[in-house]
Amino acid sequence: GDRKNEMREEATQRGSKSKLYRIRTFPFALGALKSGDWKLGTRKLAEQLNKLRSSARNLVTLNVEPNTCKCCPHKYSCVQNAVYKGLFRSFAAGFMFKAFLNLLSSLLTGKLGRKGRTLRDFFLSEDSLRFGQFIGVLSFLFKATLCTLRRMAGRDDPKFHAAAGFVSGIALLMDSPKRRTNIALYCIVRALADFYNNLEAAKLIRTMPHGNLLAFSLAQVPIIWAMIKCPELNEKGYNKWILRMGNLTERQLRSTVRSRISDCMHRLPGEEWRPCEYHSHESSCAKYTLVDFFHGLVRAGRIYLPVHLVPTLLFTPHKIAKEPLKFLRNKSMNIIRSAIFLSSYQTLVKIAHCGIRNAIHDDPSSISIFAGLLSGVSLMVEHPKRRTELTLYVLPRALEACLRYIRKFHRKNNTVLDKALPAAPIIAFQTAIAVWMYIQAQKDWKKLNSLNKQGLQAVFGSRH
Repeated sequence: GDRKNEMREEATQRGSKSKLYRIRTFPFALGALKSGDWKLGTRKLAEQLNKLRSSARNLVTLNVEPNTCKCCPHKYSCVQNAVYKGLFRSFAAGFMFKAFLNLLSSLLTGKLGRKGRTLRDFFLSEDSLRFGQFIGVLSFLFKATLCTLRRMAGRDDPKFHAAAGFVSGIALLMDSPKRRTNIALYCIVRALADFYNNLEAAKLIRTMPHGNLLAFSLAQVPIIWAMIKCPELNEKGYNKWILRMGNLTERQLRSTVRSRISDCMHRLPGEEWRPCEYHSHESSCAKYTLVDFFHGLVRAGRIYLPVHLVPTLLFTPHKIAKEPLKFLRNKSMNIIRSAIFLSSYQTLVKIAHCGIRNAIHDDPSSISIFAGLLSGVSLMVEHPKRRTELTLYVLPRALEACLRYIRKFHRKNNTVLDKALPAAPIIAFQTAIAVWMYIQAQKDWKKLNSLNKQGLQAVFGSRH
């Protein structure tokens, strides 16, 4: 009731602004971002972004036609819900999210202001626009398909939500091909985890003790094996991050465990075994590992400082103002605990690898597999609430390494894989959206990861 009155007052205040005018304000505001006469000063940037936000709000407050379908819970007509709240609003949200994410990333890495990383580049980039189009079409297809199924059947059903989610997932084709696989793996892992948690809560399956620890340890096997034996299987940036955290270089690993005269994963006949190249200046592996553990705490602390602080600063700053001392105390303890976890992780890999290879004077792949399994024990150091998130973070990385392994070593002369692999990310993403929407439509299923829930609500809204 209050919201309706506010909307009527806003409509009265606009006076001569017709509905057609208000519909056109959004593309006009977006077009202003690409006009050549726009000078990107700080104040001008704020004004343009505010216009974009206001024009997007105009779209979702248009009372073009009230909803007459009893099967649909949304406030406005199915057409307006799909086009304005689905396509336009979600596009604006996706565009702004990607632009600000790129801006924040450059700010934290100290690259802001360099070539290709100015404010103009972030808010006019094709990458941000393409991601916005992907999010907008995703939401539009879901809402349009769901409303169509409801009207055809004359009722609502969780299966309709799943079907609409699967259809809408085809929108991933509109995003950049470079990140389709990452998005698909990230979503399918988290969606299946939510599905498993709901089955577990409904007592349809038995609880697996220490399931997070087991999944995390198994995920480390392909990741650590790829880092040591075949680094091209890991995503390039992720592999560099692991090496940087372990204070290692690709040259050191190659000289230590791989062929030094070829690209082979193993030494060729005639190549001699050598001690660990990455700490040749130290007297022993034990001394190096112990000292590097404390150095690793500093490296990990730098990584986890923004991880723990930035989300609260961006999304819930009122909590800091309300209890600043409690915020600092809790975050400090979380950062220390996470730093111990990450330093323990890289230390366990080095202990296993150095110890076994020095004992047998060889570097078989089994050492890397064992090192990966052992590193998973470090998860016990981390806070219980973060263990699930860390597991869900590394599982897509592990699956990506496995997919690249299949492409590299088992794709030749295999027509089935040639046809199936390119479509796999799209199908995986479609399945993920279908699973999430089915869970949300089930009244008795409430176990949904908070991060997943917030993301789905930001893309699709609260009323479908």
